[in-house]
Amino acid sequence: MNNAPKRVYVIDDDEVFHFIVKKMFGLQGWDVAITSFLCAEEAIEELNGAPAELPRLILLDMNMQRMNGWDFIEAYRELQPELREQVPIIMCSSSLNIADMEKVRKTPELNAYITKPLDHSKLKLIESYL
Repeated sequence: MNNAPKRVYVIDDDEVFHFIVKKMFGLQGWDVAITSFLCAEEAIEELNGAPAELPRLILLDMNMQRMNGWDFIEAYRELQPELREQVPIIMCSSSLNIADMEKVRKTPELNAYITKPLDHSKLKLIESYL
């Protein structure tokens, strides 16, 4: 039996969002270890390198510098199929653009879409994937 904390990757170029996620998860009392990535390329490199422990969940920002959330999804599709099948992704964004939401709906790699800021109902959704 593995008693290690559940690993969650947070991919967002906003350091404040990383702080908020860590704080809010801690306040929930979740046994979670967060790995923060300020750029999506680093997360792809980590996943491509077959990490010792796969994340239980990926929280992915849509709008980032260099590699945005959509570019991450394209690179993610090139990874091992087992990885893609085992790790759910929730896209997080401040965008309320209907076209963005439609694109999320049509992207099979994305399990859910939540808008920033996080609140109790969004935390409940996140918890359902842990």
